Amino acid sequence: MTLIWLGVVAALVVIELVTYGLYFAALAVAALVPLVLSLLGLDIWVQALGFLAAAVVALVFVRPVITKLQGEKPETMTNTAALVGKEAFVTEEVSQIAGYVKIWGETWSARTGSGTKEVGSKVVVEKIDGVTLIVS
Repeated sequence: MTLIWLGVVAALVVIELVTYGLYFAALAVAALVPLVLSLLGLDIWVQALGFLAAAVVALVFVRPVITKLQGEKPETMTNTAALVGKEAFVTEEVSQIAGYVKIWGETWSARTGSGTKEVGSKVVVEKIDGVTLIVS
């Protein structure tokens, strides 16, 4: 039975590495209890109760503490959403109709909400409309 519990621990660790929610990590730690109980030669029902008790303790008490220690992580913006709020430089006059800006080494088509921006001026990306940046 020891090898089975060892396999359960290994499987839960692999699942945790793929999902990262700390639920499976808590269960993997809980599965160490019946592993030790099986090494001591105790019956399977004692091992199962040990796992159940350890799982409840790990999920109800330990996981919230670990989650709190990790802190809240802001959602990472990716792709074009990461451009909103960033500065760009006008490479071709930008009006309400058309223009071009350079941001992060890439040239983008751009429009303003109102007015005109001259070549060389700094602008801020307000939003993205398709493949066109709306700047101010």
